Order: sequence, then structure tokens, then C-alpha cells
Amino acid sequence: MRFFPCLIALVASPAFAATAPAPAEVDAGGLLRVCLSLAVVIALILAAGWVLRRMQGGGVRAGGNLRCIESIAVGLKERVVLVQAGETQMLLGVAPGNVRTLHVFDQPIAAAMQNAVSPAAAFKTVLAQWRGGAGS
Repeated sequence: MRFFPCLIALVASPAFAATAPAPAEVDAGGLLRVCLSLAVVIALILAAGWVLRRMQGGGVRAGGNLRCIESIAVGLKERVVLVQAGETQMLLGVAPGNVRTLHVFDQPIAAAMQNAVSPAAAFKTVLAQWRGGAGS
């Protein structure tokens, strides 16, 4: 334990400080190279993300008969998903390595959901009413 304070005093002494190399000056060319290199690396990361996203969705075709209408998490890795296949809507329970049909609807419920007011629209209406009431 007595050795540790002596070691710190020795390392902090001016003799060790004088042997440290002086910091190099930063020129505009070097700074420009570093910024351009950083921009290229960020562009490569974004391009790789875009390519991976396109590869994962490669089997999905636009205008297909299968679509996910709504999904909600019910656990860390469990979800309940409303899926439409053609004219049939199904409620599915999805967990890692397991998909189960919870219910098959006789009539589509998505039409009723589309007519319902979205939370964003309801908030917008309330906010407009509040601003109108506060200004008078």
C-alpha cells in the first residue's frame, strides 16, 4: 500500500511530463479528411440498413391479399395480431416459435375500426377547442 502513492508521485513528476510528445497541430486538410471519412462510414451504415430492410421484405408483394391490420404486445415476446387474408380476418397469438389462431371472424371488423376516430384526431379536436376557449 505504501508503494502506490510513491508510484503516483513518480508518474506525476515533471520528468515524466517532459518526455510526453507534444500534440500535433490540426490542419484544415486533416480535419476535412476526418469529416469526409465519417460521412462515408455513416452513409455505408445507412445503405446497409436499407439493403437489409429490402432483403427482409423481398417476399412481400404490393397489393397482395395478406396484410396485418393491427398488432399489440401482450408480453415481452408475445403479440396478438389481427390479420386479413382475402376477405377473412383472423386474430392470431404470436410467440417465439409458436403461432396460434385465437379467433376467425365471420364478418370483417376492420370496417368498424376505420370508422372509429383515431386518438390523434381526437386530440387534435380537443386541442383546437382548448385554443379557441383560451383565446376568448
